[in-house]
Amino acid sequence: MKRIKLPSLTQWHRWLGLVLSGWVLLMAVTGSMLLFKNQWLMWQYPSLRLDNPVSQATSATIADRYTAGYAYLPTDGRPWFELVDGEGNHHYFGPQGEQLLTRAPYADTVSWFVELHHHLALDEFGKDILGVLSLFALVLITTGLVRWWPKRQWRWKNLAVRFYNPFSAKGMQTLWQLHRSTGAIVFIPVALLMLTGSAIMYAGTVKNGLAAVLPMTPSQIHHSLPKRSATHWQERFAIAHTVLPDADIRLIYLDSGRMRLKWPDEWHPNGRNYIAFDETGTLSNITDVRTRPLGEQVSHMIYPLHVAAIGGTTMTLIILAGGLALLLLPVTGVWFYLKRRTKR
Repeated sequence: MKRIKLPSLTQWHRWLGLVLSGWVLLMAVTGSMLLFKNQWLMWQYPSLRLDNPVSQATSATIADRYTAGYAYLPTDGRPWFELVDGEGNHHYFGPQGEQLLTRAPYADTVSWFVELHHHLALDEFGKDILGVLSLFALVLITTGLVRWWPKRQWRWKNLAVRFYNPFSAKGMQTLWQLHRSTGAIVFIPVALLMLTGSAIMYAGTVKNGLAAVLPMTPSQIHHSLPKRSATHWQERFAIAHTVLPDADIRLIYLDSGRMRLKWPDEWHPNGRNYIAFDETGTLSNITDVRTRPLGEQVSHMIYPLHVAAIGGTTMTLIILAGGLALLLLPVTGVWFYLKRRTKR
C-alpha cells in the first residue's frame, strides 16, 4: 500500500501565502488607513473641522428628531454629532445643530474601506468569510516564524537583508531576506492584529468562552433605578449622569431608547455600560461592566487593541507597523515565488 505523503511546513506556508495574499493586502491597506479615519474625514470634508465638540444639549435636540438608527456623541477626536439613520446614511451636525454633511453608503472611499475591512462589503456573510480567513492567516504567520527560527545559535545576521535591485538576478536574495526578516521582526504586531481580528469576528463565542474560564466578578455594585419618566434625550442624559455620574455617554440607540457609556479607565472607545429606557420613558435596566464576569471584561479589551484605541501614539505606531508589514509580506513572498518559477 502506497504511503500518503503529507505537505511539508514549507509547502503549507507557500500555498497559504499564495491563496491569502490578496486578502492580506486588502486588510492591510484598509485597516492601516482606518486607523486615521477621523483625520481622513476631516481632510476630505473641511466642514467637519470644528473648533469645539458639539454640546450634549444640542446633540439631544437633534436626536429627538429621529426615531430609527443610532448616533455617536461628540468627543475631542470626533467633535461632530454623527447620526446613522435606518438606511445607513451618516449625517453630521455642527455646534448650532446645523447639518454639515450626509454620507450615503458606498458614496466615498472611506465608506468603501469600512465596508471592505469589516465584512468584505458582503454584510454578515462577509464576516463569516473573514473569520475563516483570519484563522488561516494565523496558521500562515506561525508556520513562517517556525521556518525562520534558527536551528542553532541565534545571531543578528539571521535578520540581515542585502539590498539589490529586485528586478535583477540577485533580487531574489533581497526579496527572500526582506520577507523573512520582516515577518520575524514584526511578528508580534502582526500576530496581535490577526488574533484580535479573528476574535472580533467570533465575538460572541470568545466572550462566552472567556467568561466561562474567568467567571469571577471583581466588583459588587448595585444601582437604584429612578422612576421618573424621560421622553426626551436631554432628560435621559440627565438620568444617566445621575446613575453613572463618572461615565461619558458615547452612543445612543434612537429606536430603543438605550445608550452606551464609557468609564474614564475603560479601554473600549464607546464603553460597554448600558442604560435602557422602556416605551414609557422610564429607566428599566442598567448594565455596569464592572459587575460583569472578569472574562467578559477581558473580551471587551480585544477591539480596542485591534484599533489602537489605547496606548496613544505608541500603540498606534505598533499597530501601524503590523499593517505595513502585512503590505510588505505578501508582495515580497509572491514576487519571490514568481521569480523562482521563472528562473526554473
